[in-house]
Amino acid sequence: MAEFRHRLALIIPTRNRPVLLSNLLRSIKEQTIQPHQVIIVDGSDQPVEAEIQQFLSHNVSYLRVFPPSLTRQRNEGIKAVNDGITLIGYLDDDTVLERDAIEAMLYFWKHSPDDVGGSSFNITNSPIRKATLFTRLYEKLFCLNDGRQGVVLRSGAHPIISPVLKDTYTQWLSGGVTVWRRQVLEEFKYDEWFSGGAYAEDIDFSYTASRKYRLVVLRDARLQHLPPPRVTGKCYSLGKTLVKQRYYLAKKHPELSVLLLCWSTVGRSGSLIMGGILGRNPGNILTAFGQITGLFEILTGNLVQSNEEFRK
Repeated sequence: MAEFRHRLALIIPTRNRPVLLSNLLRSIKEQTIQPHQVIIVDGSDQPVEAEIQQFLSHNVSYLRVFPPSLTRQRNEGIKAVNDGITLIGYLDDDTVLERDAIEAMLYFWKHSPDDVGGSSFNITNSPIRKATLFTRLYEKLFCLNDGRQGVVLRSGAHPIISPVLKDTYTQWLSGGVTVWRRQVLEEFKYDEWFSGGAYAEDIDFSYTASRKYRLVVLRDARLQHLPPPRVTGKCYSLGKTLVKQRYYLAKKHPELSVLLLCWSTVGRSGSLIMGGILGRNPGNILTAFGQITGLFEILTGNLVQSNEEFRK
């Protein structure tokens, strides 16, 4: 590690996923360059420490945080980072690093400009969208996508970035695949209003940071995101939670528009219903109805979020 000027710690929030977590820890162990510290922040219903014991060592530690909340687990993980660490990363427990991912990440930071505050691994298995003319017009009409990559629209919509074919500077980064300068995480905290698994907390955090620091998705720092399928019976609750978190995001950032958020939610819901019917996917339809219900609950002042797990 002598050729790299930064020392890297990785924080891994997890909940009820010991097998997926083990796959990630194995991919870290097999890296060409090892991080200086790994902190597993466990919010599982039953602690998973015994199931990952083989991966624990002097630089891989276990921290129990309960009751679980992704934002709280991230914030608590920062407190356990050793002195001398200059970069702090977050990895979702359902990711797997390619063998040279950390080396590529550290190589970028060795030469990075001082105004760069955060970077993201490149999610190589994200589907590449081939939008039809109808899709492009529909998404533009409902303020879901204007064709620009890595922006946060006034509706709060944030078109997916990865995979990228070159290093790409953006206004937001996906929370569970990021690396930050330590000073950024000392200056900004994850908003713990976003409860449970959280869905807009990464937009809130990275979009805030982007006003002061540049953010970049790195082509050569590659990983895969392998989330379990969603539980169909929980998709209605998921829809309500998604729209409430997006509403909170739009209210918090005055340059965003609550009216455009509501309009884009109508568009999202319509798209989900069409996709659900054509693809025979009842989960999409339930999510759409959950989003519309969530809008009505917002009008009555109900911003209660669900803390349940939405994936198997």
